[in-house]
Amino acid sequence: MARPSGSRNADYEARRAAIALSVSRALHGPDGRAPSMAALAKAAGVSVPTLKHYFGDHDGVVLAALAAAHSAAKVYLKRVTDPMGMPLAESVHAVGQDLLGGWPHGLGDLFGAALTHGLGSPAQGPGVVNHVLEPTIQGLEARLAVHQAAGELREGTDLRTASLCYLSPLLMGLLHQYQLAGAGCRPLDAYAFLDAHTDGWVRAWGVTSAL
Repeated sequence: MARPSGSRNADYEARRAAIALSVSRALHGPDGRAPSMAALAKAAGVSVPTLKHYFGDHDGVVLAALAAAHSAAKVYLKRVTDPMGMPLAESVHAVGQDLLGGWPHGLGDLFGAALTHGLGSPAQGPGVVNHVLEPTIQGLEARLAVHQAAGELREGTDLRTASLCYLSPLLMGLLHQYQLAGAGCRPLDAYAFLDAHTDGWVRAWGVTSAL
C-alpha cells in the first residue's frame, strides 16, 4: 500500500539527525569562511538536493547543525552545572580549565564557526545564541546558583551578569589566540590568564569567606 501523500519514511527523523550531526562537524570551513551548501553536502556525504529535502535552505541546514552540536555537548554542559562539592574559587576555575582544554579539540572551531555564521544573520544569529552561547552561560548560572545557596556569592549577585563576566574574557582570549591567529603576533599564556582572571572574578563576586 502506497504511503499517503506528504507522509515521511519511518527513518526520516533519524536520517535528518544524522546528517545534521555530520554537518555540525563541518561548519568551520578550511579558510575560516562559512561553507556553502555544496561544501556542507560534501562534508555530510550527501547531495545538495538531499540537504534541501531535509532542511530547506542554507539557514535551515546551519540551524539544524547547531542544534545537533548542542545535543552532542549535553554531557559537557551537565558538567558545567555541577560544582561537585568544590569551593567557589576552585569550582569556577574548573569551568575555565574545561573551556581551555576543550578549545583546541573542536570547541574552538564550533564557537568560531558559530560566530562566522551568526554575526549579521537574523536567521542564524538566534540559533548561535540558543545552541552555543546560552547553554554555556546558563550552565554556569546553574553552577553559581549552588554557590549562591551556600552563601559563597555576594548578596544580591545577578547570576547571569556574574556568568557573563566570567566567561566573556576567556572566550575573547581564546578567539584572539586561536581563531584570529593572535598566538602568532601577540601570544598569551592562557592558563596564567585563567588563574589571574579567576582570582579577580572571585574577589569581585565572592564573599570574604570564599576567597
